[in-house]
Amino acid sequence: MKYFIEMFSPTQAWLDLSKEERAAYLTHVNDSSKGLMEQGVAIVSMNENNHDTIQRAGYDFFVIWTIPTDELANAVQKLMVSEGWFKYFDQLNLKGGSTDIFEKLITM
Repeated sequence: MKYFIEMFSPTQAWLDLSKEERAAYLTHVNDSSKGLMEQGVAIVSMNENNHDTIQRAGYDFFVIWTIPTDELANAVQKLMVSEGWFKYFDQLNLKGGSTDIFEKLITM
């Protein structure tokens, strides 16, 4: 199991779209991702980044995914690229499996 976390803020290209264009684009991306969801990819949370967060990352929104395999994680990332997501959102990602990081932190 992989966890994939997106942190993103809209670009000017997104802000320049009408509300109707934004809705149509998000509907299209959602429809494009249905095949991945049918294979076990799941969104755990989609939310705004609270302004009162200590050491807050400078992004407005985040999405947390669970993804069963590396292959599906790669497919999610390829979908973002193919759908032009990064034209509309300035984004950083995190991806990794569930592990005890204490040992890794200690032995660095």
